[in-house]
Amino acid sequence: MSNFGATFRQARESKGISLDRIAADTRISTRFLRAIENEDFHSLPGGIFNRGFVRAYAEHIGLNPDQAVADYERLAEVHNPAEPVSAPREARSGRYLYPIAIAALILLVVIFYLARRGISESARSTEAQQPVPAAAAPPTAPVPVPLASAPIPPPTTAPEVTSAAPEPEPPAPAETLRIDIDVKETTWIKVAADGKTVDPGEVLEPGMTRHFTGQKSIYLSVGNAGGFSLKINDMPARAIGKSGQVREVNITTDNLQGFIG
Repeated sequence: MSNFGATFRQARESKGISLDRIAADTRISTRFLRAIENEDFHSLPGGIFNRGFVRAYAEHIGLNPDQAVADYERLAEVHNPAEPVSAPREARSGRYLYPIAIAALILLVVIFYLARRGISESARSTEAQQPVPAAAAPPTAPVPVPLASAPIPPPTTAPEVTSAAPEPEPPAPAETLRIDIDVKETTWIKVAADGKTVDPGEVLEPGMTRHFTGQKSIYLSVGNAGGFSLKINDMPARAIGKSGQVREVNITTDNLQGFIG
């Protein structure tokens, strides 16, 4: 065994973080994280997912993600110089568990989407139930009644009554960046908007879509750069890489024109 897995374990233990905590934050199974530390690459699902898991794990514990992926690819070539005719029993077991892992990830995404949708609908319902303040009726001046034997006094002007109108709430900042992802091939993504993580990492299947917004910047990390189409502010964008390629891009209000075309 090389120092690859030991480097991950030492970095994690130096920060006092458990595998269960990292699995909850990155949505990567504890079994896969332990396989990375043990350099048991046969237990990983394979292909672009392995590189995506290594990158996400490295970022979470403070290692250089690009160097970690490069080290993994070098070790993977040493461990698997050629695809054997009959795969080991452990590798076959990993392939059987792969659909289960994908199904679990999809279920987590659905639960997260339904929870956010319920919160949004509850907020809209609360706003709709709030009473709208009635407009103050304009004051009416009294009409003088003339007397038969008394002189008619000059009309008087009623004092103006002003009501303090509620100050309008400041408008919410308008979004200036929006990206739309339409998945064509299985891929892994991680997204941050304006420096805040909005998607810590998930596996997307063909036909799935994702939409993210920000004010100044959107950071996008993908495990299959050619596996989806991208729109920026409803305008088609160029592919950020080839199929199977791991890429990271930072789209900002200053450089978005460089991605469109």
